[in-house]
Amino acid sequence: MRPASLVTLALAMAACSGSEPTPPAEEPGPEPSDACYAPPTGDDTARVEATAPLIRYVDPFIGTGGVGFGVGSAFPGPQRPFGMVRPGPDTTGSKSAISFAHCSGYAYDDPYIYGFSQTRMHGTGIVDYGSVGLMPTLGMTPEKTTEEGRRIAFDKAEEHASPGSYEVTLEDGIRVEITASERVAFYRTTFPQESGTGGASEATILLDIGHALPNVEVVAGQVDVDPVTHQITGSATISGGYSSRFGGMPVYFAARFSRPFARHGVFQGGTLAEDELSRTGGDVGAWVGFDTTTDAEVGVALAISFVDVAHAQMNLDAEAPGVDFDAARAATEAAWEEALSRVQLVARSERDVEIAYTALYHTLLMPTLATDVDGSYRGLDAQVHTADGFAYYTDFSLWDTYRTLHPWLSLVYPEVQRDMLRSMTAMAVESGAPPQWPLGIGETGGMVGDSAAIVFADSWARGVRDVDFEAAYAVLKASATTDLPKGGRDHVAEYMEKGYIGIESGGSSGSSTLEYALDDFALAMLAEVLGETADAEAFRARSGNWRHLWDAESQFLVGRHADGSFASGDDPEMWQDYWAEGTTWHYTWFVPHDAEGLADVMGGRDALLARLDDYFAMSTCQIAGKLLPKPYYWHSNEPVLFVPWLYGELDDAARASTWARWALASEYGDGPDGLPGNDDGGTMSAWWLFTASGIFPRMATSEYLIGAPVLPEVTLKLPGGDFTITTKGPAHGVPVAATLNGARLPRPRFAHEQIAAGGALEIELSGEARAWE
Repeated sequence: MRPASLVTLALAMAACSGSEPTPPAEEPGPEPSDACYAPPTGDDTARVEATAPLIRYVDPFIGTGGVGFGVGSAFPGPQRPFGMVRPGPDTTGSKSAISFAHCSGYAYDDPYIYGFSQTRMHGTGIVDYGSVGLMPTLGMTPEKTTEEGRRIAFDKAEEHASPGSYEVTLEDGIRVEITASERVAFYRTTFPQESGTGGASEATILLDIGHALPNVEVVAGQVDVDPVTHQITGSATISGGYSSRFGGMPVYFAARFSRPFARHGVFQGGTLAEDELSRTGGDVGAWVGFDTTTDAEVGVALAISFVDVAHAQMNLDAEAPGVDFDAARAATEAAWEEALSRVQLVARSERDVEIAYTALYHTLLMPTLATDVDGSYRGLDAQVHTADGFAYYTDFSLWDTYRTLHPWLSLVYPEVQRDMLRSMTAMAVESGAPPQWPLGIGETGGMVGDSAAIVFADSWARGVRDVDFEAAYAVLKASATTDLPKGGRDHVAEYMEKGYIGIESGGSSGSSTLEYALDDFALAMLAEVLGETADAEAFRARSGNWRHLWDAESQFLVGRHADGSFASGDDPEMWQDYWAEGTTWHYTWFVPHDAEGLADVMGGRDALLARLDDYFAMSTCQIAGKLLPKPYYWHSNEPVLFVPWLYGELDDAARASTWARWALASEYGDGPDGLPGNDDGGTMSAWWLFTASGIFPRMATSEYLIGAPVLPEVTLKLPGGDFTITTKGPAHGVPVAATLNGARLPRPRFAHEQIAAGGALEIELSGEARAWE
């Protein structure tokens, strides 16, 4: 048989010419230069082995830039793995900061910094947090109480970041270094000593309680200065894109300075009140001054809590009894080295090593630790609870992360995933509904679906236990079968009666229907392992509800009206109201749990594969770049992430690997625009790690599909033993066979239980596609 790449290139040629794709002739296909997509080439023999320290390969600036829908929303500031505090620079342009480009507070090309805030999210497309702005400056004037009045240019050549550390030099000569423990941000500020600067009257650090990210409002605040203990404490309640949905997110803080104050004051609005100690309101702050004529350095340790100021003080005392910046940085770098060492790899270039470990780093940033040092946390019911024997996390972007991030954590960091499941169980029990998109102490209801069901089922299947699955299942079942007083699935009665949600019930009705069908598949699996046989049968039947959206006339999955008629006249290349962030072309494939059923309605396996070929051929000829959404394969958003692997669901590993590698090559890089778009809490980075390793998780099952690794060797340090993936054959070939622990795999897939105790997977690659051996 001819190489799979020639088949796909012939289809791409047809798509580019505007004609209908047709099966390729038997003669040799077109030269790669004549088509929209050329398969990768390169040195098959190159090997670059990653060696300790692994943190040197991480570039936190990857994903901090991009334009339009290609904005990665990463940030370069330091944090511990999944840490509560995320200190870092908040930047702006010459006029203002466009909110969508500053969801993390930072945009790589910005020329100005206007403060260093302590909270943010990683890789999201929603603007929130940015609490408690710290800013070192020379002198104090009313203008500096505003972001515009204190913004300052910085030297890009003097800006550096690595896991656990960030540093920058501002235009006025002030050097800022930042590190972090789990709950405390550490700052070391070095003031300039040239004539006319520094000294007792100019070296100043201000804390702005009214600071927040663009389009985020601070609705309440408090600041208190204690010159005796040289501390500042207080709180800020922010109301942002998501936190506004539950009344605002309070962040409490306690900051200790390394030296006594030479002067101090508070402000409200633009009014300074020197020597005063307290202010209340959303526009308040404080400043303190230091005599730096003989000692240029000032250290700050700033702890936060989501419970109250007393717990912020407790966190500060536990993690920063002194303001020892170097010790804190060393401990954080050690924590990152330990976390990164779970993955040992060999790549074919230094560039791939850097992309790989940066992707791994990005998967370990969010969700967010919300437990104080004594185990206290504020739950979604607004009450204070104690996490007994686990760490409580929040900021779950579940509609995104169920697809790749949580399966990755279950595989490589199961002890962390266990605590995340325990956190989600606590949220469900305490609030009476499964978490959907919890941010901080509140539920936002963001996106669609009942994604927690998939996370629980998938985690169980991948061996994460020691969780109260019965308690979680009880709430998940209630959400799937009843209208809960608050939270839970939307339009449950309609979905149960009709098997779908009608267009008249509101936006994203089609996406909700497809997501609920997948959720029901997950619930059937959970019910079965929990011994709820009748429930399992009922949910298994409901998992076929996606079929109610199949329009045999148009041959698409489309939205459906309450009277049973299908939407008509809609362009499948355009976003529709009944889809969540996507086109009909995106969602027609969204049946990840029932590929054989989808093949059945499309006319059989060969028909589905041929249509997938057409889809990807057209996808290669879309407008290049990431600025705008794409009508066909659009890797910048979640609904299509599994589509290259849909081939693998039908045992065609060759074409699965062809298009998965195409996405790797075209969507990821090693620059500020090196992510496909929002990383969505590590979702896109986890996709890279799975795909580059040559495996991909089947949702809510214990299985992994096999593809073609771009990394010639990967070793995952699993609790039960090392799991190593290697290849033989041409590096840019397609998979045709594989052995696991020396035994041939009859299909291009394997189960988690086969590798739980470690093992060796060898994938055989060939220059020509052929039936799986």
